[in-house]
Amino acid sequence: MRPNAISLANYFIDLAVSNNVDIKQLGLMKRVYITHGFSLAFYDKSALDPRFDVVEAWKYGPVIPSVYHSFKHNGNNPIKEKSIIINVDPVTYEINIETPELIDHEVTEVANMVWHRYLGFSDSQMIKLTHRSGTPWGMCYQPGRTCIIPDEYTKAFYKKLIKK
Repeated sequence: MRPNAISLANYFIDLAVSNNVDIKQLGLMKRVYITHGFSLAFYDKSALDPRFDVVEAWKYGPVIPSVYHSFKHNGNNPIKEKSIIINVDPVTYEINIETPELIDHEVTEVANMVWHRYLGFSDSQMIKLTHRSGTPWGMCYQPGRTCIIPDEYTKAFYKKLIKK
């Protein structure tokens, strides 16, 4: 199974629970996006699944709608439970409930780096990171519009960060 935003979000929730650290929706979304950026820069590999994951420029920064909708019921409360997905077999109509797990070694390695690097950052600090001048969000955000942040912008930005 290829990496996807929900499996990556679930991985961060596992890290938060095992480290006894609160993680809220905004911080979770930013960590998923940043991991995606560094994965593109280090390995030329997306941490998302293009079949159902896309990055959009929203008011509070880059958002992957699948992550937002999976965890929005938490509001501003710490997230303690992982997201599930429901798959229906198109032939038998059998319903399978799964908890997406991150199994890609390289993306897991990047996620661990992001977790440790930004462990002490608040949600507002994570938002500031993605709102800086020259960020992919800054190049794409248009108030009142839904704009996609192309992976090419994200990859180029994170490659520059690596070189610094």
